[in-house]
Amino acid sequence: MSCGRGISSHVGVWGWLAVRSRCGSWSSLPDSKKIDIFLDAAASKAGEINPTLAKVISVGKPLIVIPIQLVMCLAPLYFWLMSVAYHIYTMLPTNVITALFGIALCFFGGTYVASIAAIEAFRQLGWKKLYEEVLAVWEEVNAVRAANAKDDLEDKDRDGKADVWQLTPAELAQRKTFVVMRSITKPERLQTAVGSLWTAYIAVLATLRLEFARTTAFAIGIVEMVKYPAVRYLSPLILAILSKEMPSDGAKAWSVTIVESSLTLLAVIFAWYLQMIISAFYSGLRGGRLFADAICEILIEKGLMEKLPFVSVPFKAEESYIDEVIGYSLAACGFLFQFWSGFSLPFPLNIIFLPLSIIEWFLRIQITMTADVAH
Repeated sequence: MSCGRGISSHVGVWGWLAVRSRCGSWSSLPDSKKIDIFLDAAASKAGEINPTLAKVISVGKPLIVIPIQLVMCLAPLYFWLMSVAYHIYTMLPTNVITALFGIALCFFGGTYVASIAAIEAFRQLGWKKLYEEVLAVWEEVNAVRAANAKDDLEDKDRDGKADVWQLTPAELAQRKTFVVMRSITKPERLQTAVGSLWTAYIAVLATLRLEFARTTAFAIGIVEMVKYPAVRYLSPLILAILSKEMPSDGAKAWSVTIVESSLTLLAVIFAWYLQMIISAFYSGLRGGRLFADAICEILIEKGLMEKLPFVSVPFKAEESYIDEVIGYSLAACGFLFQFWSGFSLPFPLNIIFLPLSIIEWFLRIQITMTADVAH
């Protein structure tokens, strides 16, 4: 049996001892396996308080470990992409950055409508201050990572095995908790930074809820109009299926819930699709204008504008239609690209922008849910 399978097949102290006999050293384990062991420790500790809680942690462990494994697998790639993008950003002239941003708005403005609005809201709230808070949190995270890596290799008794590998799950959890506490030298600063970021996020979420109020109101309105006839005609079909395995009262309640939840989901998707069309049209025009202005500035700076065959000499920007032609042409291309692709990105862009896509859907769910609660 492999190390990983041994870890995931046992819970608590006995599982920890069985794994320890099969695996070489703590430092050689992937981080995801260490997290698996930490969850075993949590389940073991919770079992002392409430056996049901321990069972919930053990059963739900794959729902925690699998996403963490996926993040750890993809994180190095995205950190590399971010570093390359930032390096390119620092090297390019302002006009080139503006042109690239204009292209991004033209071709992705509708796809990432909530994310772009959130970025704009964060910028209006004072990005410099927020950036300082993010740096403060990031510094503490790096300190914790460094301290944890050092602790994984510590061998005070000099027996050739790391100390963390010779602890029970409960002892390991307690040890790592104190490692984190000791590595954070300014807990009050971290508390302030996290609080500021949370406050900013709540403010941004409130701003987005107001900005997309029509979208959520439209979705809720659709559900209210079609809910009763849909429940009347569809719930008996679901009831016939559920009643074979459930009591009649429970099956009836679940059939109504399934129909209403499905209607809400479909209405929200449809409402956001309409919002993407509107946003794609607007962002296409805005992005095309930004691109056209940046390109004209670059051509003027390089002395190439007056050398073009269709440009009058001397060149006068206020009398020329070249920026409108470039801007509207790019806007049309961007809008059509988004519309015909169904606001989905082709490969490999869908992989490159996967983190942004996850943030986009998370924001949409947050906006819709908070609006629904307010309604």
